Amino acid sequence: MRRQQTIAAAMLMAAALSSSPAEARGPRANQNGDAGHFALNYAEALAHARIEAWAAADLSCLTRLKTAGKRQGPEWARDCWDATLNAHTAMVAQDVETGVFDAVGRGAGFGLLHDRHRATENWKEYPPAVFLSPPIVRRDNGPAPEVRLVRVHPAQPTALLNVKGSDPVTVQGHAVDVTIVYPDPITAPLALRPEEIWWVSGAQRRFGPVREVQVRFIVVSGLKKFGYAEDRAVMNEILPGAPLIPTTQYGLRPEAGRRFDPASINAPNRLLKGELLPGTARWWERSEAELLFRQAVGRAAHLPAGERAALLTRLLLLDPTDAETHRMRGEDAYLAFLRQGVTKGGLAARDEPALWRAAELYWTLQAQTWRQELTAVAEGYEPAADTLYRAIASYDQLAQTQQATPEERRRLGALNRWNNDPGAALAIHEPLLAESSPDTPFYGLVLADIAWDRIQWVSWERRYDHPWLEQAVGEAQKAAALLSRPEEKVIADYVLVAAESLRVPRDAEAFTRQLALVKQDVDRIPGTKGLLGHLVANDLVKALTPEARTVVLPSPPRSMEVLDVAVHANPPKQDIVWQWNFDQDVPGAVPTGFLALRSGGSEAADWQVAADRDGGGQNQLLTQANRCATPGCVRLLVAERARATYPDLTVQIRAVETSGEGEAGLALAVRDDRNYYAVTLQPSTGLVTTRRVSDGTATILGQVAVKLAARPWHTLRVQRINFLHLDKGRLGVYVDGAQVAAVDDAVLPAEGRVGVITLGPAAAQFDSLHLLDLVSNRPLSKPAAY
Repeated sequence: MRRQQTIAAAMLMAAALSSSPAEARGPRANQNGDAGHFALNYAEALAHARIEAWAAADLSCLTRLKTAGKRQGPEWARDCWDATLNAHTAMVAQDVETGVFDAVGRGAGFGLLHDRHRATENWKEYPPAVFLSPPIVRRDNGPAPEVRLVRVHPAQPTALLNVKGSDPVTVQGHAVDVTIVYPDPITAPLALRPEEIWWVSGAQRRFGPVREVQVRFIVVSGLKKFGYAEDRAVMNEILPGAPLIPTTQYGLRPEAGRRFDPASINAPNRLLKGELLPGTARWWERSEAELLFRQAVGRAAHLPAGERAALLTRLLLLDPTDAETHRMRGEDAYLAFLRQGVTKGGLAARDEPALWRAAELYWTLQAQTWRQELTAVAEGYEPAADTLYRAIASYDQLAQTQQATPEERRRLGALNRWNNDPGAALAIHEPLLAESSPDTPFYGLVLADIAWDRIQWVSWERRYDHPWLEQAVGEAQKAAALLSRPEEKVIADYVLVAAESLRVPRDAEAFTRQLALVKQDVDRIPGTKGLLGHLVANDLVKALTPEARTVVLPSPPRSMEVLDVAVHANPPKQDIVWQWNFDQDVPGAVPTGFLALRSGGSEAADWQVAADRDGGGQNQLLTQANRCATPGCVRLLVAERARATYPDLTVQIRAVETSGEGEAGLALAVRDDRNYYAVTLQPSTGLVTTRRVSDGTATILGQVAVKLAARPWHTLRVQRINFLHLDKGRLGVYVDGAQVAAVDDAVLPAEGRVGVITLGPAAAQFDSLHLLDLVSNRPLSKPAAY
């Protein structure tokens, strides 16, 4: 409260002073010019890391010096410099977005700068010095930004806190607008491009190098009277305890979605604040940096793999369609993916081409299994997945612009198959085959790829009678006849082993014969190691040969749910559907599996199964015929064993001898007779009421009047709604098939029993009580992410 009063007083003081006659006449022009040059020198000292010159003009550093009481040598400037730069780095830090390719690994950057993104909850307010801070804007040995003076606004009285005790003081303040230009697009800081959408989860977002921004520095004067070594300084409000202008706040905006008016940025009575000026951020485009772009592409070819990957990613942010850049990135990613296969599979061969073919066959076999090495969708989560999706993206771009070579197209098809998309693989490989020269080794390789595309589809779809199985056999046989190198021939020959393992019925002799041929191929590959074990003991064929029992394959990085095969051999019981029509229950008794509860001082309930006289007596129903004379009495009948987290509960209700005040309906999330939810219908008026009962106290969550059809029976249905797997308590209520209400309740428990209920002087009949536990609606994580 004390701080709020202080801020309010400071704002009133500044407002009063800003409207004084002296201020209306404005400051002298030379004062404005001095303030502008002072701010420009401060900005240049920060950009070029001239630490002592910067610290002597920085208000936070001067405040630290004043507090220390004496100058302690150059270390005071260095300490303030390090603290400020660390605070800048922490402020721009962005959480890594898993599942968003170009948002991951983008290095230091500003995140959101364009006005289009200003209303999102991820927008950050930055102090102006951040846009010149060396650890943010001079990464990768980039050049220092250029600084240009734009304008100096007239001085105005400004309130400052943290200068002299807890009370605000008044100083003169100049707003100085400065343009900052980042001259090199290869090293410039990144920010989300204006046309990109921030809030779509999982969408690819293109960040781009920033070319220039305009920021506003605040220069304050009249400091010596408060004990400062200098009379003028630039505001730096990022350090703890630093002097600040009231209401100033940096970092994430406190009100997500707050509207703003760019025109008000220069309003005459607007409180001073150092900031990014709206509408001034500009991004580099390829057309503005052609020479620098071509030089960087040429340099990339001679860099080590890690440095080249970072540079290629940066170039594609500048131009996402450049063919040469995609060709280098596609080649690097494809070979990196094969190296992952070599490492994971424990493979070896004497020459590199043979090793790459062995790795391709390894990934083809892995695509038939749990595939956790391939299905990690977030870059950086699993290196194999990272390289797989990078290679697909680059080769796909080349193919779309018809600049992919035949080999790149073959690889793109294989990558799609390894990603379990055999349809896309065939759509690439079949036209490629038609364009290739017959009777060549490349033609044979594409034929073998097509055969594996078909095997992948048959295996995953379990369509063992599909004609593609025999078609794959024919294509593999033709491919084997065209391929002479053993590391290529084994790819075609193993198709026949896989096909035989899928054929119904199997031919054991043919399987054994074909596997022996594959072993001969492997023996002919110079220096090969590790491949044969995968060919005889992979998940597709290991049950068909005794030899597989002696083979121990490297354990891939799979979750415990996958490694623990007992989970899949003994799946837990799924009790998600219950139906009670009461036709098999004993008349005159409580239905089997149900328990009667009562509360509110009610008499004993007369729940019993009875014949449906109006229906001819052939069917049975549930009745509650003992009208209650006690005010507020409640009668509950719950299923003892049926529990649901997200229930979809339905019942047929018919009123009997109602006085107009009684209600009948459904109960859910029942813990006991004092804690439950009830959705009831008053047949005489059509009033539908949703209640929450906690420790015996009822709270009405919603009421709606429904026009009931002129018939004795009505259908009441209640669902716990969970849209998009969000953990939000909500009940959907339906009467006679039409939704009549959707009631929110944040405290709806996770699980409970269900049943039927009557309230007040009501006698009712129930039939066809059905429950479905909507297990597919449960949140995707525990605890729920939302």
